[in-house]
Amino acid sequence: MDKEHLLTTKLIIDGHFHDFQLYSGKFYLWMNQKELNVYDWNKWMKQLVDVDRPIYLEPQPSEQISVTIEELIPFLERTISFSEPIYDCAIFNHILYFSDDNGFYRYSLTKNNAQKERIWDQAVYSISLSAKGRMALSAGESGLFEYLLSSHYLYDQLDRQKAPRIYQLNAHFASQATWNHHDLIQYGKSQSNPTYLTRFNEQKGQLHIVDVLPVTQLSGPLTSQVKEYLLPLSLSPPSMKDGLLFSFETDHQKVKKDSLYRSKTIRLVVKPPAALEQQQNSIDFLVVMADSPFFKVVLQNDVLLEIPHHSIQKFRIYNRTRHYRNQLHVLQNNSLVLYLFTEINR
Repeated sequence: MDKEHLLTTKLIIDGHFHDFQLYSGKFYLWMNQKELNVYDWNKWMKQLVDVDRPIYLEPQPSEQISVTIEELIPFLERTISFSEPIYDCAIFNHILYFSDDNGFYRYSLTKNNAQKERIWDQAVYSISLSAKGRMALSAGESGLFEYLLSSHYLYDQLDRQKAPRIYQLNAHFASQATWNHHDLIQYGKSQSNPTYLTRFNEQKGQLHIVDVLPVTQLSGPLTSQVKEYLLPLSLSPPSMKDGLLFSFETDHQKVKKDSLYRSKTIRLVVKPPAALEQQQNSIDFLVVMADSPFFKVVLQNDVLLEIPHHSIQKFRIYNRTRHYRNQLHVLQNNSLVLYLFTEINR
């Protein structure tokens, strides 16, 4: 695939938010640390298709849409309120896992009268799910832990067990962690530089910690300094004197795209530090370079977008799904920006 056949849809939701999650046709948006809005994602995407707007071809196929919270009201299904401000959250098997100052909890998203259930009395500052269904818990000074989501994985190192189904992986300061297959890349007090790698041996569901090693080599940045283009939203083509930076699809050449912005063959992956990097076996991966001086998304060495790190509070990709692996969601100071990468035909 080349970038001429890859449509980048930039969907901007104006406002100040705490967190976000796309899961099983629902879009979960934390309005603040105590209030969670649940929206019908498919209904919203179907409505977007009916909005008439230009698609720009140069420098690459792109479109941009800005919405307000008020415009999302028709897709709002319910609001869930919490008594204490949360730190972080993750959704697995229709259960919301979250943490506040008093502990780590689970909350069913399918029961109308659901109550939060405390799993552990330790505050967790970052929750990370792997593509293989494992959950890492970063607990600051207390270290890095794993919560066994199901009986599929088991530890026989009982000396590491701190609570039912919770095991300590190491005692090094953990602000957050990211998965590299079955291994964990850990971050310390600085969330921009990895500090430790915890390596595992997994055989038929049995987990063993092999070692915990300092990470000393980081990934190097690309030399390209291409910046993300700002796309104006005009429904009429520019005049000749406006220059040729952007060109439109004409009425005689229509763009065909998926009605729900799905592309199963497009997948975003996060580039690990150089010392841990493994060769990817697909040229269609969109590589997220989160540790480079600029936050980038790269396709076959072409930079599709580049965002200054200081403007990013949090980002998510969805590598555990089939339909949303082509999406990158970025939380910024005044907005939540959803990048939807979709195959197109002309």
